[in-house]
Amino acid sequence: MSTRRWLTALDHARSAVPMVLLSGLAAFTWWLVQSAPSLDGARPAAKASSSPDYELQKARIERYNPDGRLIAILDGQAMRHYVDGDRLEIDAVQLSARDLQGQHVQGVARQGQANGSQNTVVLHGSARVVATPASGATVKGQRVDQSPVVIEGEMLSFNTRDRVVSSALPVKITHAQGQMQGGNLRYEEGTRVGQLGNRVHGRYDAPPARR
Repeated sequence: MSTRRWLTALDHARSAVPMVLLSGLAAFTWWLVQSAPSLDGARPAAKASSSPDYELQKARIERYNPDGRLIAILDGQAMRHYVDGDRLEIDAVQLSARDLQGQHVQGVARQGQANGSQNTVVLHGSARVVATPASGATVKGQRVDQSPVVIEGEMLSFNTRDRVVSSALPVKITHAQGQMQGGNLRYEEGTRVGQLGNRVHGRYDAPPARR
């Protein structure tokens, strides 16, 4: 091979070096991309923390209706808030709620739970709710008995918006007319009508007829 051909071949080789380097760099870059963990779902999402984001001692929470009227108060020896589900856990909970007509509900329990996006407060652990009608309250034009209704159970739920006490566990209801027990309950404070189910037993003395 002549010297000219060697020089020509050397020039071609020199001109090809940048292409070879670029090809190698591209291949190396592709390998890095394939080897790196994916950022779009391959890595499992971090689990929500099981620890509260804040805790309060001897705290009180007040709830108001859209007109600015106080309708419910929650007191607790301690309150812990969890981001997961916007959940509030309460130790030694005390509930007080009064509607526009003056009907009053008070509840106590060892533990309580409330959800920021809902209107229900759950009382559990020797839960006790006392529903007292407003003075001079009537239902369908008839004056109602002013005696309070006492509801006891291991777990009771109170909807502060609908004014309903409910439970899927055994409960006991005590009233001036007697005492009843059942496996579940739905009690509407506004109408003072309670529905007991599942092995209901007890005693109820109907009030004397009005003359």
